[in-house]
Amino acid sequence: MKILIIANSKIVFGRELKEELFQKDKNIDISLLDFASLTLFDNTNQENQTYSKEFLKYKNIPKISMFFRMLYIKKVIQEYNFDIVNIHVSRWFYLLILPTLIKQKLIITFYGSDFYRTSNLIKDIQKVIYKKADAITFTNPLTMKSFLNYYNNFKDKSYVCRFGLKTLDYIDKNRDKSKTEIKQSLGYNSKKIIITCGYNSTKAQQHTKIIESIKKLDDSLLKKIQFIFPMTYGDNLNRENIKNILKSSNLDYIVLEDFLYKDENAYIKLASDIMINILETDSFSGTMQEFLYANNVVITGSWLPYELFDKEGIKYYKIDDTKELKKTITKIVNNMKEYKRDLLVNQDIIYRLSSWKNCIESWVNVY
Repeated sequence: MKILIIANSKIVFGRELKEELFQKDKNIDISLLDFASLTLFDNTNQENQTYSKEFLKYKNIPKISMFFRMLYIKKVIQEYNFDIVNIHVSRWFYLLILPTLIKQKLIITFYGSDFYRTSNLIKDIQKVIYKKADAITFTNPLTMKSFLNYYNNFKDKSYVCRFGLKTLDYIDKNRDKSKTEIKQSLGYNSKKIIITCGYNSTKAQQHTKIIESIKKLDDSLLKKIQFIFPMTYGDNLNRENIKNILKSSNLDYIVLEDFLYKDENAYIKLASDIMINILETDSFSGTMQEFLYANNVVITGSWLPYELFDKEGIKYYKIDDTKELKKTITKIVNNMKEYKRDLLVNQDIIYRLSSWKNCIESWVNVY
């Protein structure tokens, strides 16, 4: 069986799914095509840049670039004769090559925001793709329900398939290491409380509102805190804007720009004490779960669809408005031991929900 996953290779979901499927069955031939660059990764992660080099000529041409991206994706599918194509993140552009896509089993995978942040016009245009797809997957029941309610169709081909979190294993591997040493290895201040703000550089993370709130913290509290802004992927223009805002602030901060894998990715979670996640919209936040698994006190928005976390008994803290951040952070920092003690329940729950060991079978069934 030959499988192609089309996804952003800098985001762990597609990359880890590829690895876990191959570990489950070494007889399958599974490749990952990076949507942005069109680099093709095979079973052993060897890079084939045949089409990425051709695409470079058109990549930065507005509007036209997407046409050529689809053209080269079509060529990859035709050249390698895949049995299954799994598209991660639904986009209307795939209509341009739909006749090619439906010649093999077609699976559409939603992350969450690719449904919630899409206009109704685009949703209606994309309906043609979903009619032709063999299966449609979602990371949680709520997003699937929203999708089914909107289209009033496709129930017989819709499935919940959660992405496992490989980082959980790396957190366990490093959990007993000295937190001081981990902080030092990352360049953090080992004597300060670490608060991580968001997890990428998109505007949806609402960094500006976070900064406005934390700047209002009492000076006596700010002296105890170092703020970390992970901005290793997302919106480059927004990242530069946030960096400029931070430069003129009174905060002790670090902006993370280099993508981190495996142990270093786990270190970011283990070094942190508090994590702020106030996305405009979200689905089933893997990164937030990793911070919870590493015993962070997580502050998130009450508007985010984390009903499953509530149902399972995961301990985290909700705010109704970003203006509540100052009060909430102050309360947590001043009572850190008490808040940390409440987190002990999270580890077992998150492992059960989101370890690849417990998630891979649903993907195997859909494939």
